Amino acid sequence: MKIALTIHYDGSAFSGFQRQTGERTVQGAYEKALEIYFRNPVQIHCAGRTDRGVHACGQVIHFEINEKDFFFRTHDLEKMIYNLNGLLPADTSIVFGGFVQDDFHARFSCIGREYIYSIVSSRYRMPLYRKQYLWINYPVDLKKIREASEHLIGEHDFASFTKNIYKTQLEKTVRRIDRIKVIEKPPFLYFYYDGSGFLHNMIRIITGTLLMVGKGNLTPENVQSILHSQSRMHPGKTLPAFPLVLVNARYENYRTPKECNPFHNILDF
Repeated sequence: MKIALTIHYDGSAFSGFQRQTGERTVQGAYEKALEIYFRNPVQIHCAGRTDRGVHACGQVIHFEINEKDFFFRTHDLEKMIYNLNGLLPADTSIVFGGFVQDDFHARFSCIGREYIYSIVSSRYRMPLYRKQYLWINYPVDLKKIREASEHLIGEHDFASFTKNIYKTQLEKTVRRIDRIKVIEKPPFLYFYYDGSGFLHNMIRIITGTLLMVGKGNLTPENVQSILHSQSRMHPGKTLPAFPLVLVNARYENYRTPKECNPFHNILDF
């Protein structure tokens, strides 16, 4: 049987999602808890492998377990979630789960991944938000940012917006972005991205580039030229990871209740 879980995590102390030898990772934490609970090794798969320091409140994982093992441990999915949360470290938690079809896969069945990059715009620092929001102390032209973002909508080669190493390794850099929104709730700005998937550092580089447009250092047309150049020499800098959150992973047959997501009042899930 297959079980899907929606999980939250504060990525500050994790070296990303994917298991790495000698590193503390989200995958490692969950597979350790599942092995303790089911008394057998359990491999998990995720909707999107977040980078070091990136958070999630809509990450979806799945794993497969023998039906006899499941009913030996518990007859109740909620009880399983409760017990697993007791085994997990305090900076991650399961918030929802369900049984899924045999052909479900957290990565390959996902039809859309949604991220938010959070910014606080104010003349002076706001220390209470320093671990979740990027602080900027300059005004930005949201009209120009939105105009620039239109050049990024659709399927493109986003080699300009990832590390050069991935281009030299001949990794496929074509991705599809369906929506980019800049949501203003003063003093906060939320850069929202919805697409098929995102390259390493892609959202952080795009957001940095759009902020340069908003500040007047680039024009919306420059963003189109940068995209077509397929060169990492020109776009904005890679912004810090801590304001980036994977907020939702969409599926045909698995849906997390919106109440489980702290961003549901900002976005219409």
